[in-house]
Amino acid sequence: METRELTAPTDARQQLDDLHTTLDSIGSYIFMKDCNGCYTYANAKVQALFGRAKEDIIGRDDSAFFALDVSNDLGENDEQVLLYGQTIETQERNIIAASGEERWFWTIKRPLYDKDGTIRGMTGVSTDITEKIQLEKALREKQKLLETVLDHAPACIYLKDTDRRYVYLNQHTACLYGHEAEMIIGSRDEDILPTDSAESCRLLDERILTTRERQSDEEEITDQHGNTRIYETQKLPLLDEDGTFTGFIGFSRDMTEPRQLQQQLERMAHEDQLTGLPNRRRTEQILEEEINRAHRTGSPLSLLALDLDHFKWVNDHHGHDVGDQVLIQVGVALTERLRSTDSMGRWGGEEFFVILPETGHEGAQQVAETLRQTTSAYIRVGDTPITMSIGVSEYNRMEGLRRFIQRADSTLYQAKSSGRNQVALISSQAAFR
Repeated sequence: METRELTAPTDARQQLDDLHTTLDSIGSYIFMKDCNGCYTYANAKVQALFGRAKEDIIGRDDSAFFALDVSNDLGENDEQVLLYGQTIETQERNIIAASGEERWFWTIKRPLYDKDGTIRGMTGVSTDITEKIQLEKALREKQKLLETVLDHAPACIYLKDTDRRYVYLNQHTACLYGHEAEMIIGSRDEDILPTDSAESCRLLDERILTTRERQSDEEEITDQHGNTRIYETQKLPLLDEDGTFTGFIGFSRDMTEPRQLQQQLERMAHEDQLTGLPNRRRTEQILEEEINRAHRTGSPLSLLALDLDHFKWVNDHHGHDVGDQVLIQVGVALTERLRSTDSMGRWGGEEFFVILPETGHEGAQQVAETLRQTTSAYIRVGDTPITMSIGVSEYNRMEGLRRFIQRADSTLYQAKSSGRNQVALISSQAAFR
């Protein structure tokens, strides 16, 4: 009996020591507090966290170890346990008083009761999740930075899955479509765009879905204001870690203004800025094209050289603004008398060329007479009619472009030297007699 009485306390102490050893070896912070929030137990992890020995911790509350004025998550959670008997499982942000270090814990706290059901304290287990929180914060910051960059990029950037549904789109894309990004996620182009725009996007989508290779092309999209815009688009395949095709990313750059500028520059290079007619360079190009066509088809081709009579008098007596208006009116009035296949261009000053495909000298003479009469009948400066001299030349396949132009100018000179306001004619046969 006496031996057993001596052994039992020894075994209990050994078991308690083993329990403490076990609790100290666990990679979590384990503690107990009384109903006043003072520590009654702290394992080795808690001691290391506070940098204090156990005897310096027991009997003291958290104000000795944490900066509760900065973050009191801990105190608020303890209150729920000690006053209301709740079991808490939550995330806590704590500030170590000695170092000012911010630490995050996932904490489970449970109340301890005495025999009559009165709360006598609490027990807690906390796992340090500081690194996880910091990584999540860094990830959020990087994601926010990426979103900021993407939203301010001068292009539409978006992700689609293999079903052509939007997974992501930047603010530039959302503004183009006239919807919030959240409303577009999960939709296809045909759900949010006009039919023509959706079809333009679908064609390039289908190409990358079929080939799973990078695709580039132009897309025309009608924006929320009804304006059709031209986008230069590249779409790249997306692959997961296993190499499985998961969708694609698109980059669409608005090329509307550059294209309009390009077209404007092209017009300026080929268009007379005053009258809107083809300029000398473009007129010569058209004439050369028609000469080549006449050679291929064997059809006739005629050229009219037109010059306004006494135009210097208009500028000298009425000013260049009036003279400019006369030139504009001539271009409009005479173009209305021509066929769609004919071309009228401003050759220079008050001289114009009219190119008449598939027209021989007789037909060209009739057109010239119509233009001459139109000018004198409809173009006036005050009470004075404006007249025109016209030279008519039919193309001869034995001559080239320059010779043809020279003959037209020579015929025009004949009309002017013969008294002006008339039509002079040299047929292709007469030119080589």
